Amino acid sequence: MGQRHVVPGGGGGGWKVVGAATGSTESSTNSQADAIDEARRQLENSDGGEILIHGIDGSIRDRRTVQSS
Repeated sequence: MGQRHVVPGGGGGGWKVVGAATGSTESSTNSQADAIDEARRQLENSDGGEILIHGIDGSIRDRRTVQSS
């Protein structure tokens, strides 16, 4: 089971999907909703897992479990 973090994109704006195991950016999007959808797709196509959704301040504001498809 994997884990993805949806975090603010930093100085460039937008939102990023970051892999918990590697700490590297998996993808970048313009909106938080798009980043959540992308994280969900990534986890559905692997072994499933959890999305941790961060707010603008960096704190975790929501968690979602995703089953593999």
